[in-house]
Amino acid sequence: MKLSRRQVMLGLLGLGAARMLPKVGVARAAASPGPAILKPDRERALGACAERILPGALAAGFVPYMNYWLARAPYDKLPDWKPLLRIGAVHLNRIAQQRHQRAFADCTAQQQDQILVSFQQGKIKAKRFQSGSFFQRMVMLTLESFLSDPKYGGNRDGVGFKFVGREHCWWAPKRIHRRVAPKGTW
Repeated sequence: MKLSRRQVMLGLLGLGAARMLPKVGVARAAASPGPAILKPDRERALGACAERILPGALAAGFVPYMNYWLARAPYDKLPDWKPLLRIGAVHLNRIAQQRHQRAFADCTAQQQDQILVSFQQGKIKAKRFQSGSFFQRMVMLTLESFLSDPKYGGNRDGVGFKFVGREHCWWAPKRIHRRVAPKGTW
């Protein structure tokens, strides 16, 4: 594909202008994930749920990731995200209290798994609450937090990237002087 001199110059000017814009939003927000969106007991229940869905999710930063996105558009305005997680956490604790006389986060792994299976199968019935939908959202949120860009609060230290074998591209301009192509790749 041939580019004219004008297209090249406009592209370079656009890049230069973009670098002059103030850095706001995501980079600043990642430095301080912000206040907790849910009460501590509900946050603990959701964290324990995420840990049972994907072991290591808490250490990878599930809770900061969840708080980051629940405080930002479009999730802060969606009528079903925050309430679904809030009510789901309440039901996790309620069912654990009924069955095992303790909070969900304090139950054994086997007890938590039994409760989560009933959520997954949609057996927990309540007014305006679908346990199957809650479980699907938790799986999605847990996986997102584990594999997201670390600037959003999850995937702490790139553990998710390491888990799936993702490496930075060796030819990235910032790293080109530090790494060379292995023999035989050209």
